[in-house]
Amino acid sequence: METEIISKAKNYIVQHLNTQVTLTDIAKSCGYSTYHFSREFHKSTGFSVMEYIRKERLMEARKKLLPGKSIYEVALEYGFDTHTAFTNAFFRYTGCNPSEYRKHEEKHTNYVKGEIRMNESSIVVRMIEMTDVNDMWENVFSRNTPEEIRERIQKDLDGYDDRIHFHVVVEYNGVVVGNLGLERFNKYSRYANLCDFVIHPDYQGNGLARKMINKVKEIIKDTNIETLQIQTSIDSEETKNKYISLGFTDVVKSGTLSYLMMAL
Repeated sequence: METEIISKAKNYIVQHLNTQVTLTDIAKSCGYSTYHFSREFHKSTGFSVMEYIRKERLMEARKKLLPGKSIYEVALEYGFDTHTAFTNAFFRYTGCNPSEYRKHEEKHTNYVKGEIRMNESSIVVRMIEMTDVNDMWENVFSRNTPEEIRERIQKDLDGYDDRIHFHVVVEYNGVVVGNLGLERFNKYSRYANLCDFVIHPDYQGNGLARKMINKVKEIIKDTNIETLQIQTSIDSEETKNKYISLGFTDVVKSGTLSYLMMAL
């Protein structure tokens, strides 16, 4: 759990992304020695303080790539002396270069929904693979970076080995256009939650959701999972009805959430 001191340090960093701050400055703002603060920060975040600052600057710099500034201008604004240094650092933390990211953002900002009627024989539902990163970035998790998606997939692959994560994708003509995750607290749990249930808008209405659920049910046959569940907002009648049409039952309401379940 993040401590108050780490939270305070992160806030300080966010407020000073466009200024030159030192480790001493941040430690002092939190009332700690640089040695003790450095150890605690790395233990909590997995990054050194300066690595974390660089990552946060790059994440913030992403927002400035779309409006029309040159990449060099953005680089200078966030403390990079050269275009090359910015590009190399950007690639390291995001998995793509700044021009690729800008092109990606422009595509999704100007997106106009289409409707594709699919040929059944060209639909394939399978387990997720690391080679799906680019398709997932373009068609499913477009608000993440390729590196964030890569980390996400690795977590799912590791979780599958432990029998706690089960993640499938649906592809059309060899391109991934949808995604469904299933996870449970541990390998003994009899309940599993649906998560990351996303289908590209152009391909919705072709029965892909049902195909992915059926594939997940097939994959977990050798486990002790007895019930699938998902939570939605009580007010989301349209969403609830979609899950009910897939075989879920609206079982219980708690606070602002409805819990829908499917017995296997």
